[in-house]
Amino acid sequence: MTMSLRNTVLAALSVVPTVHSAAGNTAAPVLCARADCAGDPACTCDLLQEALTGVNATVFLSDGANYVDFEDENYSADCAGDPACTCDLLQEALTGVNATVFPSDGANYVDFEDENYSAACRLPAACIVNPKTADEVSTVVKILSQQGTKFAIRSGGHNYIPGFASIGEDGILVSLEALNSTELSGDKTTAKIGPGNRWQSVYETLVPEGLIVVGGRVGRVGVGGLMLGGGLSYYATDRGLALDNVKSYEVVLANGSIVTATANNSYSDLYKGLRGGATNFGIVTSYELYTFPVGEFYIDARSYSTNQTSELLQAMAEYQKEGQLDPLSSISLQVVGTGANILLLYNKPVQQADAFNAFYNLGSYTPILPAFNGSFLDILTLTGAQFSTSDVRTYGETFTHEADGDMMVALYAIFQEEIANLPVGAAGVWVPNPIAASVATKGQQYGGNLLGLEEVAQQWYEWYITWTDSTQDETIWNISQNITQRCTAATKAKGVSLPYLFMNTAGKSQDVLDSYGAANVANIKAVAAKYDPSKVFQNLQNDGFLIRKL
Repeated sequence: MTMSLRNTVLAALSVVPTVHSAAGNTAAPVLCARADCAGDPACTCDLLQEALTGVNATVFLSDGANYVDFEDENYSADCAGDPACTCDLLQEALTGVNATVFPSDGANYVDFEDENYSAACRLPAACIVNPKTADEVSTVVKILSQQGTKFAIRSGGHNYIPGFASIGEDGILVSLEALNSTELSGDKTTAKIGPGNRWQSVYETLVPEGLIVVGGRVGRVGVGGLMLGGGLSYYATDRGLALDNVKSYEVVLANGSIVTATANNSYSDLYKGLRGGATNFGIVTSYELYTFPVGEFYIDARSYSTNQTSELLQAMAEYQKEGQLDPLSSISLQVVGTGANILLLYNKPVQQADAFNAFYNLGSYTPILPAFNGSFLDILTLTGAQFSTSDVRTYGETFTHEADGDMMVALYAIFQEEIANLPVGAAGVWVPNPIAASVATKGQQYGGNLLGLEEVAQQWYEWYITWTDSTQDETIWNISQNITQRCTAATKAKGVSLPYLFMNTAGKSQDVLDSYGAANVANIKAVAAKYDPSKVFQNLQNDGFLIRKL
């Protein structure tokens, strides 16, 4: 039977509940003296239910997950891991415009491929599938699992490690961008947010309602990857990381079942696992986040010259000692070859905020625009200018240390020495993120996570390099390794190194899960073993921060 004919038959049969014996095996045909159903499947199902006895003798669509388990048999064609064959199955199983997109679709395929932020991650998947609902994600997972076909999962595609949210022609890219709804609860205390959203869209829905959630700092970044990796926001000091503010996760597991995990239901272990365990358990199709009121911010964007960088880094360390104790304050700093840009934010309309005195005392600066009181959407306008969807390739890594001004200055000097070796056309960006001790505290207060954070003021780095020539890839990655190794060694030599690695900005060879500590790793392994016993997300997922690497 051809695949198309086979699936046509299966589609017709799918309206009739699968009939199983009490032992779970398909029963022999049932011969009935009564023939008054005239072909009506619902009527016939009732007859079968009367004729057969025992557990699961007749299973109906209304039986939910139990029905799904039996329905799995619908995708038993033997593709033996062949991506082209599996793409054909997916094309027949999913309906709608762009449900399955092939390289042969030309410009349309390129548009989907280009959603990956870094050009180095735009790999030629055998096909890109775009499920629109959790049920369709379930169908995709079941087909991939049963055919043994490699895959990668992408929400916004901002991860800049090739192969994590991308895959070559030996596999299938599962794009979640069509799962892009943002729905407020009736009482407006939570919002269910699809992983394919960009944070810009989320905020444009919530801010006019006077509400916001703990999410990304840049509008173009996708929801899914940020939420699973931790999620640093402008509210981190006051409310912890984005993953600390999840009420529930809707998850498609390896067997295709769809479950909702909360802190208090029967999937509470999965809920805890997703607060650090990334893509090791399933595909999250919805994040229910707590909302809270949002008003105007004090917004002050400044630029400093290159000869002020050391003073600026020392000012950041001073801010962490005093100013960051005010939970309404937040800063974002980028150092590039022409100088440093800093964004000072205060979650209240004021003329100036004492929390930023360390920066006010620096003296001369160039205002990127005059300080003003504006909305959260105004902040996104400022931060969004630094991101583009051009052919720029991007790669970076991370490391962590206790807050220390002299250390910060020394580390930036190492970075400068290394990027001096960059090939023509490449450039480096240094981004030290000041993290308050309260980020770890809030994580514990909000139910705990698996990151292993220490309750001390610290720095999380997200430095990166940009370039356009693919022949320079290996050179760039080698320089990146040197930067991380030298900086990590320097922090250890001074006794200020911390083990935690921030997943959202980590590099391809960094042991992120190990950095969480042995107990948390054991927890992640246990949850994965329970919810993915066949190791679908270990054996078939192309790459990622996976326990198979431990």
